[in-house]
Amino acid sequence: MGAAAVAVSLTLTGCFTQGNDTKSSDDKPANLTGEFEVVSFYPEGSPDYKRLEGLAKEFEGRFPGAKVKLVFGGGQDVPKIQARWRAGNPPEVNYGFFGRMAGNPDGMKYVEAGQVQSLSDAMGKNLTGFDKPWKDAVLPAVRTIVTSTDGTYYAAPEAVTTIQFFYNKKVFQQLGLSAPKTLPELFEAADKVKASGVAPFAVTGTFAPYLQLYLDYLLMRRSGTQNMLDVIAGKKDFASLPGAAEAVADLHKMVSSGYFIDGFKSTDFTAAQLAFFQGKAAMILMGSWLIGEMKESIPADFEVGTFAFPTVPGASGDQTGVYGGVNVQTVAKQSKNPALGVEWLRFVAEKSNQEAFVSATGNISAYEGVAAPKGFEAQAEMLKQANAFAPSYLGILSEPAEVKDAYGQAVVKLFFGQADAPATVQSINDGLKKARG
Repeated sequence: MGAAAVAVSLTLTGCFTQGNDTKSSDDKPANLTGEFEVVSFYPEGSPDYKRLEGLAKEFEGRFPGAKVKLVFGGGQDVPKIQARWRAGNPPEVNYGFFGRMAGNPDGMKYVEAGQVQSLSDAMGKNLTGFDKPWKDAVLPAVRTIVTSTDGTYYAAPEAVTTIQFFYNKKVFQQLGLSAPKTLPELFEAADKVKASGVAPFAVTGTFAPYLQLYLDYLLMRRSGTQNMLDVIAGKKDFASLPGAAEAVADLHKMVSSGYFIDGFKSTDFTAAQLAFFQGKAAMILMGSWLIGEMKESIPADFEVGTFAFPTVPGASGDQTGVYGGVNVQTVAKQSKNPALGVEWLRFVAEKSNQEAFVSATGNISAYEGVAAPKGFEAQAEMLKQANAFAPSYLGILSEPAEVKDAYGQAVVKLFFGQADAPATVQSINDGLKKARG
């Protein structure tokens, strides 16, 4: 699922070839030989795995004596990689094992145990194509995500995802609508779309985090993300949070107005996304992986547009923030060849490789000066602000089940018509307090 892994499956073999350029950086290390392992989110034979095979072949040509071994570590195999870290025999290059963005304790514990290789020295050296140190090429909004609180770099960013609305340009044009910039404009557009016989929003009712996205953003605009992170951490009460009741009321209005596509309660995420591209719904709130994930199902004449979640005039929350995430990659300090792992991450970050990655996958690069995919220019521009990012799903997916359910299941009940706005506020408040003891 795109929400779990932002890498997008497309045929990418050979996309990263750089001709005869064999220089990996302005400070190319010498005598890097031996076998090292690189974890793939996707299994052997998949398009992303083939992409990595192409990269591996070029890397081996650049460093004679080095051998890249690809290892599947996604989906059901994630526990196997975790077990290898615990056993002291981890792959060199891994996804995760560092979780600064949402204060993920499972990420930080590996750093605190001395198991994650510092990248600070490598980050201080110039990166090919950028004419500046590696760390300075990383987008400002991403830098704090790959460093510890003391400024040490422990991870390198891969793809960036952002959460925003996608809309059907043809439907909007036929109704004389433009992309909404404020919440009242969003409601006005939804009313006109609904009156035309098209559902305003496609959504899945079988995956709670996708339902939660609506309230996440309303709370960001009404209350501010930090307030909600404090609530989830047990530092504040949800019911007393300024703007919380209003945000829940906004969502209740959307549900009670019939803005969501018929049958959404039993529709899975793929079917919901397909309904959008089939013209059955005019808008969908989704991650930037949507286009790549559904590429084979998008009609040739479909015109898709994007817009940021609208602002709420007069509200005291964050009106410019964006929810999103960064796939981070780490090097295991206890692996056999950590130096090769570090050089692999530098190689992947080179500008020409980043440009090819964006072109092939539709993902937003985590690096400055790499053009964003069409339609995501505004989101990429926001990432130049150091504080632009907020963790997708408020970071709650890494929390204990009791915490996730206290928030997520209350949102589900609101969507399903099983609770009104005041009851939802009270349910979230009481549920989080109980979960936190």
